Amino acid sequence: MTIDRTYGSAIDRDRSHVIHPFSQLATTEVTSDDMYVGGAGCYLEDARGNRLFDANAGLWCVNVGYGRDEMVEAIREQAARMSYGQIFARNANLPSAELAARIADLAPAGMSRVFFGTGGSIANETAIRTAHHYFRLQGRDSKRFVLSVDQSYHGSTYLAASLTFSGNYHDTFHVVDVVRSIAAPYPYRAPDGLEGDRFVDHLVDDLERTITRLGADNIACFILEPVLGAGGGIVPPAGYHARMVEVCHANDIFVIADEVVTGFGRLGHFMAAEAVFGMQADLVTLGKGISSGYQPLSATLVSDRIHEVISASKDPDRIYAHGFTHSGHPVCCAAGLANIDIMEREDLCGHVTTVGAGFQARLRDLHDSALVGEVRGMGFMAAVELVRDRSTKAVFPSEVGISARVEAYCRDQGLIVRPLRQHIILSPPLVMTAEESEWVVGVIGRSLERVESDLRAEGML
Repeated sequence: MTIDRTYGSAIDRDRSHVIHPFSQLATTEVTSDDMYVGGAGCYLEDARGNRLFDANAGLWCVNVGYGRDEMVEAIREQAARMSYGQIFARNANLPSAELAARIADLAPAGMSRVFFGTGGSIANETAIRTAHHYFRLQGRDSKRFVLSVDQSYHGSTYLAASLTFSGNYHDTFHVVDVVRSIAAPYPYRAPDGLEGDRFVDHLVDDLERTITRLGADNIACFILEPVLGAGGGIVPPAGYHARMVEVCHANDIFVIADEVVTGFGRLGHFMAAEAVFGMQADLVTLGKGISSGYQPLSATLVSDRIHEVISASKDPDRIYAHGFTHSGHPVCCAAGLANIDIMEREDLCGHVTTVGAGFQARLRDLHDSALVGEVRGMGFMAAVELVRDRSTKAVFPSEVGISARVEAYCRDQGLIVRPLRQHIILSPPLVMTAEESEWVVGVIGRSLERVESDLRAEGML
C-alpha cells in the first residue's frame, strides 16, 4: 500500500480514521494548525509552517527537548543491533539490565528493584498489583483497598482510571470497586478557615477516619502524586506528605509515590518525592520524562522490603504473574539510558532549580489579572487557576470555555499551553532558557488581558 505523505491527505485520513484520546468525539476535527510535522528544542512546527513554543513538553514528557541527535542515534543503534528482546522468566537483554541499574542508583535508599512498562498507567497498575501480591503471599488477602486523593490523576487503564479523581472518569466509564478517595491536599480550595498546619490536620484526620471506616486490615496502599498534575498543578501544604506516610506506615499500608510527572527533572530532581517532600514511599512509579517521550517507557520501583517477600516463594503456583510484551523493550531502554546521559551531562536538574525559581516568581505577576485566582507550581511545573470572582473563588460555567479562550490567544502568539477545565497548565521542556520563560509569561499575561476584555464586552464580568 502506497501512503500519500502530503499533509492535506494526512489530515483527511486523521478525520476519517483516528480516534483521539480525551476528546469530544462529536466535535473534534483536526486542521493544519493541529497537525505537527517537526520539532527542535522547545519548539514544534505545524502543517502550516508555524513555529510554536511547546510549554506542555508534549504531555509533561519531552524533558530534554525535541530533535536530540543523541536520542535518535541511541534508538537507531539499538534497533539495528537487536530490535526486540523479551524479559519474561529467565530471558534478559543488556539495555534493560543497564537501565534498571542506573535508575536504582538514582532512587532513594532501599529501593533497588525495577519493573519496566510502557506508560504511567501501567506503572501505577504494576505498583497496585505488586502490593496486592505481597499481602496475598503473606495470607492477608483482605488487604485490597487502595486510597487515592480527590483531584488526582493516575492514568487511563481500567485500574489506573479508577485511581483517578480529576475529570469525569467515574461518570463516563465503569471503575473497579477497591478504590476509595480521600480529601484533596488543595490549599486554594481548602474548607473555610483551614490553612497551614490546621489544613494538614484536617487532611490527616480524613485519612485516619477512612482507615477506621474501612479497617487497616482491608487496605493495601495509598497512592499520591507529590504535586498533583492534571488535577491542577496542586502543591500540597508543607508537612502533608510526611504525615500521611507516617499514618499509612503505622497501619501497615504501603505508600506509592506517583512520580510519572514529577520525576526525571521536572522539580529539579530525578525523583522528588523524598528529596523535596520527605515522602518515604514503598513503591515509586516513573514515566513520561524517563525517555523524554522518544519511546514509550515507564518504571515501577519496588522497595527491597517488598521484593524480599515476593521473591521468596518457590511455589510454582505463586509466581509473579504480571508483565507485558514490551516490558524491558531494548530500544525503549536504550532511549532511557541516552536520556539519563543527557540529563546528567547538561545538569538539567540544576538548570531547572535555577531557571525554575525565576520562572515561578515571574508567573506570580499574573495575579494582576482579575481572572487569576491562584498561580502555583514548582520547578518547571505550574498552573494558573482562572476564576470569575476572586473573592468567592467561583469559576466560570464550563460553556464559557475560559481556559480554551486563553489557550487560543496564546497560540495566536506562538505559544502552546494546555487548557484543562479552569486551569492553564504549564510543563515546558527542561531545556527552556530564562529568556524563553520570560517570553512565555508575557504571552500568557497578554492573553489574559484580551480574554478579560472580551468577557467584559460580553457582560460576563
